[in-house]
Amino acid sequence: MKVLKNKRDNFTVSLEIETEYADLLKATEPAFRELAKDAKIPGFRQGKAPRHIFEKHYGTGILLERASTIVMNDCYRQAVEAEKLQPVDYPKNVDIKALAADKPFVFTLTVDVKPEVKLGKYKGLKGQKLSGEVQAAEIDKELAQMREYHAEYKAVERPAQKDDLVGYAIKAFTLDGQPVADLTKERTGTRLGANFLSPDFEQAVIGMQLNETKKFKLKVNADYFIKAVAGQEIEAEVLLLEIKERVLPELNDEFIKKVSAKQTVAEMRAEIKNGLAAQKKQLSDNKIRETIVEELLKENDFAVPEALVQDKVTLLLRNLEMDLRQRGLTFDKYLPMVNKSLEDVRRDYRPTAEKRAKLDLLLDKIAEKEGIQPSDTAVDDELTRILNDGRKEPLPPEELAKYKKSVPPATKEHIVRYLTEDKTLDFLLNNAKITG
Repeated sequence: MKVLKNKRDNFTVSLEIETEYADLLKATEPAFRELAKDAKIPGFRQGKAPRHIFEKHYGTGILLERASTIVMNDCYRQAVEAEKLQPVDYPKNVDIKALAADKPFVFTLTVDVKPEVKLGKYKGLKGQKLSGEVQAAEIDKELAQMREYHAEYKAVERPAQKDDLVGYAIKAFTLDGQPVADLTKERTGTRLGANFLSPDFEQAVIGMQLNETKKFKLKVNADYFIKAVAGQEIEAEVLLLEIKERVLPELNDEFIKKVSAKQTVAEMRAEIKNGLAAQKKQLSDNKIRETIVEELLKENDFAVPEALVQDKVTLLLRNLEMDLRQRGLTFDKYLPMVNKSLEDVRRDYRPTAEKRAKLDLLLDKIAEKEGIQPSDTAVDDELTRILNDGRKEPLPPEELAKYKKSVPPATKEHIVRYLTEDKTLDFLLNNAKITG
């Protein structure tokens, strides 16, 4: 195999490859074995006819055609290795230029490869952090939510008020008097203020007396879970069956002891403060990374092959599909809900996918230039974490070692890759100018 021409235009490489005709003849044997499996020739069982009978029945052209594909695939792999190419897509524009007996077999193709990234600025990038100070009002809000969660409700005989828990019967009709079965209930309930069905409903029910019946019009919330009635205007007849008043527990040491492992309100306030501070630090760290990445992309703009972008789009779609599955949804159900086609979603994801493709290439180049890579210990520790993830007890050492030996090389390469990316991002953070 010889590469006669290797021409590069940005990230598209054009190759002209030559190999001996003898290689083509040699490849007719595996071509015959492959094609003979499905060959149906009178007098022979399927796939059992000898080669000379096969050639007499089908001709030698079909063997040479398949053999040429085998040879081109093999030569292409050799050329990629010899020319140190990094393809990001399958070869295109494959064309046989010369195919004649006892003459060199010559073909051409094009393939998109990783672009040559010329690094611009990547040290001293500007990052913005968020305030980590926890305000007393934020702690008060958390304590108020604790009281809300542990609230009790007691029956009362007075007009319904906001925050009451009410039980009621409802008959629903369209504006032309047709029953709406999805909303008609002999008994159901809601908390006034939750705005579960409609603001119109809440306004009408507030002030009603126990056992009072009231007729009124309402517009169902557009995001109501029953899609058949969401956003529709209807007439309702409501009979108020029950009114319960919300009673919040008093915020004192006894309440804290009852609902937590803490002994005093002061201890709980301290724990809440620490938790909020940790959350704010995480948000701030994420913000710093986000602003540094945006700055890096701004300082290092370049074109990327469409194949890399579409790979990232596919990955984003796969993540969306997993998220939908956890929520009990499928793409078929989700797409009508957002009024989009699959192509619409792919198009929406493209800008994010392009940024991620560029970021991957930049991080690879920075890691290469700065000699950044995870230690063997770090890779082994991460593999241990993955193998023990979700288990009640860690694997015994002997069993863990056995599992590690069975891990495919591709999995280890993936671990090395994302650990390298993390270390490279840490490098950028350590060399950034953080403000805020």
